[in-house]
Amino acid sequence: MAHLVQQLWYSMDDEFMGFTENRAKVGLFGLMTRFIVPCESLGQVLQAGVRFYNLTRTDVFLGLSHHGDEARFETKFSRPDLDPNHYFLEFWMVIWHRLAGWITGGPLPLRWASFTFSSPLEYQEEFKYLFPCEQRFEQAINGFAFDEKYLRLPVVRSKAELKAMLKAAPLMFMTMPSSDLGIARRVRATMVPRQGQAVDFPSIETVAAALHTTPQTLRRKLNREGSSYGEIKENIRRDIAIQRVLKGNARIEDIAQAVGYAETRSFTRAFHQWTGYSPLQYRQRFQQSAGRHDMLS
Repeated sequence: MAHLVQQLWYSMDDEFMGFTENRAKVGLFGLMTRFIVPCESLGQVLQAGVRFYNLTRTDVFLGLSHHGDEARFETKFSRPDLDPNHYFLEFWMVIWHRLAGWITGGPLPLRWASFTFSSPLEYQEEFKYLFPCEQRFEQAINGFAFDEKYLRLPVVRSKAELKAMLKAAPLMFMTMPSSDLGIARRVRATMVPRQGQAVDFPSIETVAAALHTTPQTLRRKLNREGSSYGEIKENIRRDIAIQRVLKGNARIEDIAQAVGYAETRSFTRAFHQWTGYSPLQYRQRFQQSAGRHDMLS
């Protein structure tokens, strides 16, 4: 995916990929990072980035403001109609959130993220990974908020690390939704069944013991990351169900039982909530898509 985006950047000579009124010639983001090299704190980094883009662009606005103990990072485009599906807007917000975490050595915990558009039902689940916090839709601004104290976090990346990150960009922004040490990721790793094993989830008490903590502390830490034990369990169930629906021609009844549903009807209803399709419809769409790909190749 990162290579694909790079190809788009270079073939169009536009880091904004045609989603804004004017091109952002390749190298603009790299030039911006030269202004953040001398910065000593996250607050200075964000202020430098805001000032750079507001000076060099007339079609993109960035803002950093303070509201009590809360810091807010905001972005706005002069021509939102050029990005009707909000793809670049979401990507742009993710870039700044990931950059803030990367340059300070850990994920930046968010309080909330707000969007001017309605909740995208077709990929609502992905928003939990793009923005691991409370999401607010149909709001006045596109932006995110975090505790003001994080603005004082020190910059821990060297000039050499920054150069290496830019060379691989945008890979880092696509692969750092949270720290590898994030509690939600560790809980998921503990709960995912091994290949061939039945989907049989351990209790939260068992998971907490494996992570050397208490259930109460575990729930509190998961909540801080915008997650929960039940949500992680449901996401694992969803991922395994989708894999089995797409792989081979297993009966839907057998898949439902394998992932813990006593009734096929309940499984079908849950699958529709996850994907917008019934299991059979989802399989058929995938097979049709694969067939078209074979014909083209």
